[in-house]
Amino acid sequence: MKKIIVVAIACLFGLTAFTQDRHRVGDQPYDVFISFRPTYYMLQDNFVDNYDWGAGGKVVAEWQYQEWKFSWGVSLGYNRYQPKSAKRPFIKTKQLAVAQEIPIVLFANYYFFNHKVKPYVGIGVTATWGKYDYSFSRMKNNYTNGLQSNWDYYFYQEFEMESGFKFGVIPHLGLMFSLDHRNGFGFEIGMERLFENGRLEKQNTFSGTIYYTYIID
Repeated sequence: MKKIIVVAIACLFGLTAFTQDRHRVGDQPYDVFISFRPTYYMLQDNFVDNYDWGAGGKVVAEWQYQEWKFSWGVSLGYNRYQPKSAKRPFIKTKQLAVAQEIPIVLFANYYFFNHKVKPYVGIGVTATWGKYDYSFSRMKNNYTNGLQSNWDYYFYQEFEMESGFKFGVIPHLGLMFSLDHRNGFGFEIGMERLFENGRLEKQNTFSGTIYYTYIID
């Protein structure tokens, strides 16, 4: 009986060691996840004064340390936001310009399990270059004193787009399914909070993505 127990423990230890050895890049103690993540954005707060919705995609590289259940990574993306329009009597329709962004995100994740199902929670910090048309939110702030002439005056004006960097934080949570040692897929939801920077307005959005991951082990 003792021999059986010893053999079982030895087999279990050997299986565990084998499993851990498979998840290495060379002699390094991590896996690398490469994924492309199409993303949809639901806009919040003052951002909805100017835009209806957003969509984009990002390429993500992530280094995961199995024993620590910890990973860090970086992503580069492109986003586009659908502008709003408004109509005044006897005046042509006011159509805002499309907003575009290039976000760079550095993030860290904690994985609760390192099995085929991998739930995780994380946070990222971002430097996002963007170009925006804030005409409607500025109309709301500057042309709402009750005078009809101010509204009409606004519609005759040409407003320049504002561009530059915003900085912010992105808490997120997700679930990844590892199909084998090479392929996985998952979904993630996040909350982007970009802070005001000069003439660039603050920006709050909720995001959702379903993605594919290639695993380098």
